[in-house]
Amino acid sequence: MTNLRIISSDRPLTKPSDEASDIELLHAISVDLIGEQDRLALYGKIVDAAISITRSQFGTMQLLRKSEDGSGTGLHLLTSRGLTPQDQAVWQWVTPSAFSSCTQALKSGQRAIIPDFETWPDIAGTPDLLAFRRAGIRSAQTTPLVSRDGSLLGMISTHWSEPHQPSNRDLRLLDILARQAADLLDRTIAEEALREREKELEASVTTLRETQELQKLLAGELGHRVKNLFAMVTAITSHTLRGSNDQARVQTLQQRLMTLSSAHDILLQSNWKAALLGDVVATAANSAGVAGRIRIDGPEVGIGSKAALNVALIVHELTTNALKHGSLSVGGGSVDLNWRVDGKGADETLRITWRETKGPVVVKPERNGFGSRLISAGLTGPGSVVLAYNSTGLMCEISAQLSELQGAE
Repeated sequence: MTNLRIISSDRPLTKPSDEASDIELLHAISVDLIGEQDRLALYGKIVDAAISITRSQFGTMQLLRKSEDGSGTGLHLLTSRGLTPQDQAVWQWVTPSAFSSCTQALKSGQRAIIPDFETWPDIAGTPDLLAFRRAGIRSAQTTPLVSRDGSLLGMISTHWSEPHQPSNRDLRLLDILARQAADLLDRTIAEEALREREKELEASVTTLRETQELQKLLAGELGHRVKNLFAMVTAITSHTLRGSNDQARVQTLQQRLMTLSSAHDILLQSNWKAALLGDVVATAANSAGVAGRIRIDGPEVGIGSKAALNVALIVHELTTNALKHGSLSVGGGSVDLNWRVDGKGADETLRITWRETKGPVVVKPERNGFGSRLISAGLTGPGSVVLAYNSTGLMCEISAQLSELQGAE
């Protein structure tokens, strides 16, 4: 017959006089536990209370958790009373295969009582029995700590130096203490998990900030180098074409390069992902020094990097043409540059309108130069541009699927 008892928490009530003193004891323990804020001190007070209730010489509190290598679960020693450092090291981590009251409770999910280790057949001849003898432990009880949702959190154990059988009164009070201990342990586990999560989030935020700073630094360096490249290309172009009889063409080329450089600056601010159409249009139109004569209006629309460069070049060519031949070539002329989005969902279409007024009569050119071909090509290919050479001035409407313009290419 084995010297091991697995028992439930249902116990007969004690006498009324005993109940009064027990209630006072539990009340004092509760006040002491609730007032403690230090986690380790809290665990220690729980074990002290268990020792006080059972009048034992030793006590431990263990946490159920996975092993460090994740291969299995076991009981990790949170705190103890009466054990030497050597004994604490032995029971710092207890696997389910060990022989003790706590592993029996772990297997059964209920309280386990061993009145005398020396008469328990299962432990005879094992290193576990030698460890109990060395510690001076002869008997033990372990009460599981179960959360309110039914999860096993850990164990609270008391040990005696002589053979011992806990009374029903002791076990009843231990059940009440275990309920309080489980609630407190559940709370501290949740708080610890929250602190760990906060540390992880803080580390992630720090890494993100460092990445953003590095991105910003690299983008700034890239922007600086590209601007230098534009300046070098412009200088080489000027040097190569120096002495050319057609200085107007040289100037036109330089202006186109500067327009691309300005559009690049806008895209750089958004890491070349997208740009606001209004910013691109305004920069391209105002680079010619006629900001007050071009009225710009339209909703906030984001476009991709390739579309932004195309828009910048087209608006530059329209502005240049208006300065040479259109409404901006005379004092009272002006331009309305606006856009709108028609349709919904996948059918959304962007329509950009350039309308010149109060300028000279314009006629369709006999020969199409680079600027005319660029405008006629539109943003997404032929067929998306309408040009009207009205007596009141040039009207140009460019349309394109918004989804195509918002892509990276």
